[in-house]
Amino acid sequence: MSFASRVKDEITRLQLEKDPKRGLLSGLLQSLASIGISNTGISLTLKISNGQIAKRAALDLRDLYDVRSQFSVIKQQKLHKRNIYRITVNEKVKEILNDLDLWTDRGLQDHPRMMFLSTDEMVRGYVAGTFLATGSINRPTSSNYHMEVTANSEGHADFLIKLLTKFRIPAKRTERRKKTIVYVKSGEAIADFLILIGANDALMEFENERINRDYFNNFQRLENINIANEQKTLAVAQKQIEAIQYLLDRKLEHLLRKEDLEVAMLRMEFQDASFNELAKEYYNRTGVLLSKSGIRHRFNKVLALKEKYEERERELEGTNE
Repeated sequence: MSFASRVKDEITRLQLEKDPKRGLLSGLLQSLASIGISNTGISLTLKISNGQIAKRAALDLRDLYDVRSQFSVIKQQKLHKRNIYRITVNEKVKEILNDLDLWTDRGLQDHPRMMFLSTDEMVRGYVAGTFLATGSINRPTSSNYHMEVTANSEGHADFLIKLLTKFRIPAKRTERRKKTIVYVKSGEAIADFLILIGANDALMEFENERINRDYFNNFQRLENINIANEQKTLAVAQKQIEAIQYLLDRKLEHLLRKEDLEVAMLRMEFQDASFNELAKEYYNRTGVLLSKSGIRHRFNKVLALKEKYEERERELEGTNE
């Protein structure tokens, strides 16, 4: 089961009071319901690809409005296609849609009015119902945080963004395949969204994965820094070794001061050591404390002496030519 499916499964098991249940049903019907008009009256039909959501919708319709739904399954013939669960209501349709603030003389309206969603619990229910209908969310192990719902129209999308903004959840909209999508990208915002819709188990799973990944990422960043520092240390050490070897080959080491030569010979003995490690070893041998900058200063003298004699060699070569 995908993470999005687990979130939806948790929502379908929530025990809600009457008003948040109305909010959830309003959001669900807003996205999935269609109206049919015939000689026998008005009918309401929902087509849902998730059996648990279909069952929840039918039970809420019964509990809130005392109506009996016709429940049928449309079996999909194509490979990997899920069954479609169809719920049809033939009674009290206007009463239901009016109570859920979805009815107009022209049929279903874009979205309910804010006065319908008069409490935070009603808003939570409506957003949860919308997510049940058209929502998706990436698995928490993904590095790409993403949650989205499909809106019926630009007006519906703006309405959803307004509701989410009320709970400080930054959402945006985009167009994809001629559909209007409302989406949330940041991990913090998705965690807040899961809190909003009451998916507490999913929230714990999401946050645990985030903590584990952030720990790993921080650890990896530290490892990368350490590797970079080690590579830098080795490159610097190699340059120092080459300078010292240059002086030794030409018997120029006597031109160094005693303490500078001591550090130089220590480098030749510990070629991969960091400045801190060299300073510690120098203290063990001489009893003299040297800082990293002190070690660096002595190596700078070695490098300067090498450069001085290299320059002389180049001048002599130029003269001989």
